[in-house]
Order: sequence, then C-alpha cells, then structure tokens
Amino acid sequence: MKSGKLYQTGIAIKSIGSSPMSQSIQHHEEKNMRIFITGATGYIGRVITERLIANRHQVLGLARSDKSAEKLKAMGAEVHRGDLDDLDSLAAGSSDVDGVIHTAMSLDDFNNLDPILIKDQKATEAMLSSLAGTGKPFLYTSGSGVLSDTGTEVVDETVDTDDKGPFARRAAVEKTVLQAQNRGIRTVVIRPGIVYGQGGSGFVHMFAGLAREAGCGRTFGEGKNVCSVVHVEDLADLFLSALEHSPAGTLFNAASEEEPTMLDIATAIGRALKLADKPTVWPLDEARAAIGLPADGLAANKRISAARARKVLGWCPHRVGLIEDIEHGSYPAAFGVVAGREA
Repeated sequence: MKSGKLYQTGIAIKSIGSSPMSQSIQHHEEKNMRIFITGATGYIGRVITERLIANRHQVLGLARSDKSAEKLKAMGAEVHRGDLDDLDSLAAGSSDVDGVIHTAMSLDDFNNLDPILIKDQKATEAMLSSLAGTGKPFLYTSGSGVLSDTGTEVVDETVDTDDKGPFARRAAVEKTVLQAQNRGIRTVVIRPGIVYGQGGSGFVHMFAGLAREAGCGRTFGEGKNVCSVVHVEDLADLFLSALEHSPAGTLFNAASEEEPTMLDIATAIGRALKLADKPTVWPLDEARAAIGLPADGLAANKRISAARARKVLGWCPHRVGLIEDIEHGSYPAAFGVVAGREA
C-alpha cells in the first residue's frame, strides 16, 4: 500500500540505557494457541481477533451482549459471556486458554476517568491471578496518554510515566502487569500512539465532528504539537508477534515513523470533508471549557519511539499513513463523503 507523507523533525531519540530484553527474540514454542480476548469486537480487539484467526490461533472473545456474541461468531471466534465488572467471568475465561489479550476499556467519558480506570485495574488483577504460575502470556493494551508532554524529544520505554496525570491509574496497571512476570506469567504491555485506520478511531472521528461544527478543521491551541500514530493493522501485527515471541516483563511502544502535527491532521480532515482549506485555531481555554480534559491531551506532544519492537520482534509498520488515509484512504467513505461532497 502507498505510504503517507512523513512528518519528521530530526529530533534525537531519548534513550536511557539498553535493556537485556531488547537484545534478541526469545522463541517460545510454536503452536496454535487458544487466546481469551477482552474487547474482541472493539476497534483494536476486532483487528487483533481477525489477525489471530488468520494465523490459525483460536479466539475466545468476551461478549457482554447478544450483538457482540453474534459478531464474534461471524468472525469465527468462540464466545465467553461476561463483562469487565464480572470478575469471576474474567477469571474463568482466562483459566482454560493458552494466553490472554486485554484490549477492553471504554473511554467514552474522558472527564470521568477514575471509575473506568479502577474497573480496568480490578479486571486486570482478576485475569493475572487466574494465570499465576502458568507461564502463559498476558498482553495488556495501554496508550501514550500515560506519558507527560514529551516536548521536542522522541522517548522510549524507559522514560517515566506521568504518575500525577489523568491516566496515572493506567500507568500503575502497566507496572502491575510488568511485575507479574515474577508471578509466573509471560506479561507484555503494548503502548500505542494514536491508533487509526479502517475508517475507525475515536480520535479521528472526534476531530471530524469538531470540523463539521466549525465549518473547517480545528486545532487545540496553535496545533504545532506532535503525537505518534500507528495503523490498527500494524498494531495487530505487533500483538501477534508479541504473543508468539516476546520475553516476559516487556513494554513495547507502538508507533510508525509518520509524525504529523495536529495542524496537519486538522488540515487533512477539513480537506476530506470538503470544508474550508485552512483550519481555525481553537484557543485552549475555550476548548477546555467546551470539552474538558481531552483538550489538554490533544494540545500536548506524545512522541514515542518503537525501536525496541523493531529490534526485539522485527516489527515493521508499513500500512498507509494517517494523512494519506484521512484524505484518500478509508476515511472519506467513513465520513460519508460521496462523489466529492459530504453525503
């Protein structure tokens, strides 16, 4: 597929030493595995489910509704009924499989994160407890939101998380998962940048909604900040590789080489929606008053290096870039743009 334009600034990567785990791939037994996946019908989990099944693994997907159960069956996955509040169900789902991938987290209300993150902590612990002493893999899905503003630096996995920020609880869960290698679990944390592709991504569609309201693309502040991005299919490749090969207690950043600014993204969305060419600047104080917590997050730099995943697992993200995908790929149809105009 055609790659998107790269937006790079030539800033050096900040690295604090080299972990022994990043020196070589540890090859675990190659076999078809049966994997319990939470969020298996969600944006990221669905693509991971499809990738695992395509590679002859079996998937047991958590389903909290009949609709989710039918989606799982249509993909060729088994169904395990329950949700993140049902800790017994999570423990049961984790107990009779060869590994677990936890992708489920509802972030619909960014201004009330604590209940969501507390639920995630309890759900994660329930699954870890079920796996203790088995040596089986447990993959946890985090995100670059656990970091402070990275400024002009591109940071690796050794940089400290923001333990006072809105995602401090998620950063704590990362540590719990990584430390669970001492409980006889092959734990892995995957920390993606902004995930996009296949016409999905709450981030992209939020920007599109704001653009429709304003009649043009909008930036939070001047829009000069940069956030790392990763295509959902490349991310699924990383999950599969980590499931099969990752050493225990490993944290992987997930990001492509494309580094668009928020201004680049807002401009592309305006073009895709056939709106005014030039985005407008949304003063940060006004954005905070209108949408709350997300405004500060989308005005910050979150620049991460995926060098470890490339070196340890041979991961090579190669799908279409975000800007190209917004303007000419999967997003115009997802936005409802037909024959050069918005439907």
